[in-house]
Amino acid sequence: MKAQAIIGNRVIKTGIAVFFTALICKWFNFPPTFAVITAIVTIEPTVTDSIKKGLVRFPASAIGAAYAVILLALFGNSPLTYMLAAILTIFTCFRLNLHAGLLVATLTAIAMIEVVDDSYLQSFFIRLATTTIGLSVSTLVNMFVFPPNYHRSIHKQIISIRKQLSNHMKRCYYELIFTKTPLDLGMNEKVGSVYKELESVALLSLYQKKDLKYHHILEKREDELTQLRGQIHHLRMIQYHVTNITEQPTTKFEWDAEKQKHVFETVCYFANVLADKIDFEEKEWKARRAQLHQIFQETLKAAQMNGTEKLPIELVALYELSSIVEIIEDYFTLEQ
Repeated sequence: MKAQAIIGNRVIKTGIAVFFTALICKWFNFPPTFAVITAIVTIEPTVTDSIKKGLVRFPASAIGAAYAVILLALFGNSPLTYMLAAILTIFTCFRLNLHAGLLVATLTAIAMIEVVDDSYLQSFFIRLATTTIGLSVSTLVNMFVFPPNYHRSIHKQIISIRKQLSNHMKRCYYELIFTKTPLDLGMNEKVGSVYKELESVALLSLYQKKDLKYHHILEKREDELTQLRGQIHHLRMIQYHVTNITEQPTTKFEWDAEKQKHVFETVCYFANVLADKIDFEEKEWKARRAQLHQIFQETLKAAQMNGTEKLPIELVALYELSSIVEIIEDYFTLEQ
């Protein structure tokens, strides 16, 4: 089994960044501690974030180092120096909107108090140099060693979400059509958990989009990423309509048993296509969609004739199903 599968790419990259950072510092005879700390916290999910946050962490670290040197010169190595270094560094970084570098800056300020000798100015510039080394090495490692590539993870999560939505569709419609009370009281939570997964996979796609400009290999897969992001959007809309189904009151359907069975079989067909249990075949799909549209029109006409103020549950169920069918069709059109 590959080491990266056991440990994880980010852990391996952190180890490599720490090793080369310490090596370079030793070569220049610089203390490696601060550089290593900077290297560790600068390994981000994307190269873009490493660069952006690195540009914030450098001036923040300089602020922390400056406070440490100034306060040491004024008060020496005392509890007051530690307190003021922490407070002033945090306050200054906060006021300058250097939030991403606040932790590194504070650690730098506190840790420097213990190691700075009488050469305050020299210690300050050495600290800037080690910070630069840590930032540079970690960014380069993040860019060239196992560059962030989330395509496979995004694709796997999309397949998982499709299967979950398919199962939830069938379960929700079964409960809505055939039973007066829910079979699964946790169905709302289960459908809600799909939303969390969609947010997670959307975040991965955003990470990947950020790094397109830094990797030619990723640029070649830009069309694939655009397609995946489109699929995520469609799955979000399907999840929204499935949620609407779970929130419908348990009211007895006016349909006879045969019609209930036919509608549920229609639900199962579309749900199975979504889960890839059945191939998307245009001819059969159009036939099933036409049947669904006809049932919807008949139900709508009956509701209008009855003159009810509130939409009957049958019409709501068919509307949500029709909406899902249109989205699934758009999904497969995008996939092709």
